Amino acid sequence: MGHLKNKSEMNLDAAKILIDDYNYFAPSVHCSYYGCFQFIKSKLNTIGHTYKEIDEAIASSYPPLKLHAHTYPIKLMDNALNKVNDNGFTAREFRSKIKELKAFRTISDYHNEIVDSDKSKAALKLSQDVISLIKKKL
Repeated sequence: MGHLKNKSEMNLDAAKILIDDYNYFAPSVHCSYYGCFQFIKSKLNTIGHTYKEIDEAIASSYPPLKLHAHTYPIKLMDNALNKVNDNGFTAREFRSKIKELKAFRTISDYHNEIVDSDKSKAALKLSQDVISLIKKKL
């Protein structure tokens, strides 16, 4: 198993523990998001987009940060899912869920808002749903 995929699984396990054992809801959202994002990058690596290629594209983009470290791999995954022959349903579902997950993470990490059990569990479920969708379709 690749290191990034292993980190993904650890982050998802950590999210569950933070929710179930400690009631640390805000940090669990961070773990849920990064577990999903790390899975996306690891899957891209298995379908022809190497870690090096992705990192170099981001580093060499002009203007700087035109290709963001998070949005670029997510866009690559969206492109891969658009190739699934289902009239774009899979890609639309992916975009919707990843957008919602990113919004939860932004609130959790940067906003002066309470993140409760419902939000943290929703973020974990979104992460699991995105990963399941990718595994099923790619």
